[in-house]
Amino acid sequence: MPKTSYKISEARKNFAEVLERANQGEEIIIMRGNDVYARIGPADPGGKRPFGLLRQRGLPDNLFDEQDDEQAAIDAGEGNDDTGIWQGKPADRKIEP
Repeated sequence: MPKTSYKISEARKNFAEVLERANQGEEIIIMRGNDVYARIGPADPGGKRPFGLLRQRGLPDNLFDEQDDEQAAIDAGEGNDDTGIWQGKPADRKIEP
C-alpha cells in the first residue's frame, strides 16, 4: 500500500484530496512536526465495522442483519399496551375496539 504524508496544515487545505487518495487505497500519514499525528486509510471493503471482541469467536458480520417478523413487530410497538409496555406476541393479544 503506498504511503503519502502531509503536514496538518496541508491536510486541512487539501482535505478532499486526502480523503480521495485514502479511498483509492493509499495510507495517508498526517505529521505534526516530525511526529506521526494520525493515519488515514481506505475503509473496510465490506463497509461494516468488525464485530468487536466477538469477531474473534468466529461470528459473522451479518449476524444481526436479518430480522424475523416477530422481532420487527415488537420493534414497531405492536403488542404494546397504551403506555408502551410489551404485553406479549402481537398475535397472542386480542385487540378490542
